[in-house]
Amino acid sequence: MFDIFGKEEINSLKARISELEEEKRKLSIQLEKSEEKIRKTVSSRQVVDQELNEAKAKLSTFENEIWNLKKETRNELNFRFSESFSGNRLEDLIILLGSLQSRTSELITIYLAVDETLEKVPDDINVHIDTPMRYLIEKIGSPAGKIIFFDTSYIIRLVMIPVFPVTHSEYSFERRFNIEPLKASLGYDNILVLNAHAGETFIGIVETDAFSMHDIIRSSVMGKHSKGGWSQKRFQTLVEEDVKHHAAKVRDALGKMMIRYKDVKYVLASGDGKLIKMILEGYDYPVIMKSMDAQALNPQQILKEVMAVRCYGI
Repeated sequence: MFDIFGKEEINSLKARISELEEEKRKLSIQLEKSEEKIRKTVSSRQVVDQELNEAKAKLSTFENEIWNLKKETRNELNFRFSESFSGNRLEDLIILLGSLQSRTSELITIYLAVDETLEKVPDDINVHIDTPMRYLIEKIGSPAGKIIFFDTSYIIRLVMIPVFPVTHSEYSFERRFNIEPLKASLGYDNILVLNAHAGETFIGIVETDAFSMHDIIRSSVMGKHSKGGWSQKRFQTLVEEDVKHHAAKVRDALGKMMIRYKDVKYVLASGDGKLIKMILEGYDYPVIMKSMDAQALNPQQILKEVMAVRCYGI
C-alpha cells in the first residue's frame, strides 16, 4: 500500500491544514465580535448580518477544505496490477505495445538507467508525470533500471523492470512507443544462472533462449539441532563447515563449466546471498539478484522465472 503523496507533499498538506485552522480560529473570534456588535448596535444590523454571513461561509469553506486535505493525507494508492511476464505472454505484451499508434505525439517512453531518477527527464515529458504516478514509479525498487510506457491521457501507464540493466537513459515523445531497446535487451547469450541453497544448488549457462549446459550440485548439510545433540555453538560450526563444503563442490563444477564458457555477460542469481558470494568469489561478473522458487531445479521452470519481466500497472 502506498501513500498518494510523498513525505514532502504530506508535510506541505499538514502545514496548509495548520494555516486553515488558524484562519478558522480568527474567524471564530470575528464571529464572536460580530455577535457582540449585533447586541450593541441595532442601527447597523444589516451590515453586521452581511459580515456575519460572509464569515460563516468562509468558515464552512475552510472546514471542508481541512477535512478534504486530511482525507487526502490518509488515502493510499495501489498499483492496478503487479505481475511477472515471460515467454509468450511477454512477447504478446511487447507486440501490443509496438502496435499502438496515436494521431499526434502522445505516447511517451522512458528508459531509466540504474540509480537514475525522474529528475533528469526532459521538461516536455516531465510535465505529464503527475504526483501519484511519480510517487509510485520512484517507490519501485529495481537493480536493473526501469522502462516506462504511458500516454498523455493516462490510459496506458506501465512500468517494466527489465531482466538486464538499462545502461543509459533515453526518452521519446512520439506517435509510437519506442520498444526497440526493450526487444534488443531480450536477446541474450552466455548468461550464468545460479540458484544457490545449502545442500542443493543449480548452475547453468543460457544461450538463445535455452540452457546449453546445466548442473545440480547436492551435498549433505545439517538441518536442525536435535535434542541431546551437540551444543548450539558446535552445531552451528558443523553447519558452516557443511555449507563451505557445498560451496566448494559448486565452485568445482562451475570452474569446469567456465572452461567452455568464458565470456559470461551477467549472473542471474537467487537464493542464499552469503552462499552466492562464496561460490562466485574470484569471478568478476556483474550479478543481478532475482526472485526464484527455492525448490526450482527444473531448467524450464528456472529459465521462465529468471527471464521474467516484472510489470506494474499504475
